[in-house]
Amino acid sequence: MAILREMIAQEVISGFKGKIDFYFWKGIPCARRWPSSPGKRRAPLVQAQWPIFTAGAKAWADVPADIRRLYEEMATDTGLSARDMYTRLYLAGFETSKTPVGDYR
Repeated sequence: MAILREMIAQEVISGFKGKIDFYFWKGIPCARRWPSSPGKRRAPLVQAQWPIFTAGAKAWADVPADIRRLYEEMATDTGLSARDMYTRLYLAGFETSKTPVGDYR
């Protein structure tokens, strides 16, 4: 991370798209190398969770429309989508095929 004296012009930022990420951190202008995915190089514990996440993603397709609406309500003002909320609860081990559990806002 590099701290900048001031944020540079948008035209300059656009020229570095995909190479340098310009952002504000606590009001301080900063720059860093453009974030990149590590690909499939992940820790063994992270890789062990992939099948669970895949099962949760597939299970969302079977959730009835009325239950999906409940997840939409639960996700309101959380920054999550209904699917994200469902996946979060699924990964936490809640029974998600019937009704949403609790208020997780």
